[in-house]
Amino acid sequence: MNTASIARLPTVSGFGRRPLLAAAAACIATSLGLLPAGAAHAQDWPEADKPIRIVVGFPAGGGADALARAVTAPLGKALGSTVLVENRPGAGGLLATEYVAKQPADGYTLYVATPGSFTIWPSLRKLNYEPSKDFAPVSLMVTMPNLLVTGAGTPYTSVATLLTAAKAPNARIDYASGGVGTIGQIAAEQLNVLAGVHLMHVPYKGTAPLLTDVIGGVVPVTFSDPSAKALIDSGKLRLLAQTGAKRSPLFPGTPTMAEAGVPGYDLSNWYGMVVPASTPPAIVNKLNAALVKVMALPEVRTQLAGAGMEAVSSTPAAFGTHIAKERARWAALIAKANIRAE
Repeated sequence: MNTASIARLPTVSGFGRRPLLAAAAACIATSLGLLPAGAAHAQDWPEADKPIRIVVGFPAGGGADALARAVTAPLGKALGSTVLVENRPGAGGLLATEYVAKQPADGYTLYVATPGSFTIWPSLRKLNYEPSKDFAPVSLMVTMPNLLVTGAGTPYTSVATLLTAAKAPNARIDYASGGVGTIGQIAAEQLNVLAGVHLMHVPYKGTAPLLTDVIGGVVPVTFSDPSAKALIDSGKLRLLAQTGAKRSPLFPGTPTMAEAGVPGYDLSNWYGMVVPASTPPAIVNKLNAALVKVMALPEVRTQLAGAGMEAVSSTPAAFGTHIAKERARWAALIAKANIRAE
């Protein structure tokens, strides 16, 4: 087909001349090797009748799930497609991470990346995936502090009183976490290292039973994600400090760990979006542009703030750098604290 024949392409019902000319040009460029097949595919992504799924490695009701469900409708609108959430819980997110790594790199499978699977577990055991090779970063989406909380019936009214008790002769104070390799464990072990104490780890399978036992005094303290906010507001949990380097605007009256007497303490939890490696850069960039718009929407920011999360966004490269830096940092802490996969 020559350019003269392209110019004479008829108008088809529902389509104008310009889209037809663009499609024909793309076909010719692809057939001549001037346009990579992936780039040609990216021009058509997403297809209106093919849904996009956001895979979450945790059950419905958790923070990662809340994030995914907050963005499905506006993201679908921005992309002109249907976006669905698919929960694949198990092994602290590892099963879902392994699953997504093996999915087609076509832009129709997205994944909510969390610190455990991408920055902590790689230093604890041999995995069936490599975060830096099997995934392409799209954007950071939310940041949040972890919250050092204790049951309302404990004697710990501040970080100082907790540390004083932990340093007493023959003291044993346990802390609960959602399991080995979770950000909650890392938060507590960072306190052990920086404060020179030895809080003992009690791993749980899930946030709900963990918080129930902290409320009941079975385990005195935990570093929870912000999903504990309602229990704090109701008086069932006592909030001692937050883990970020600066106070979160979501908890402006709560001191940071550093302000509360642990100099150098800094830990920020986060969630972001990744896709399988080899996803065409054009699709990654289109998805990133849509997410940047979605995370800036007032209604999305308000909904996430209610769950204790601060909406943010980034370039793919910046998110990749963030993951790499966090991974190196937690690898050093894991070695220093002698954390082992149990």
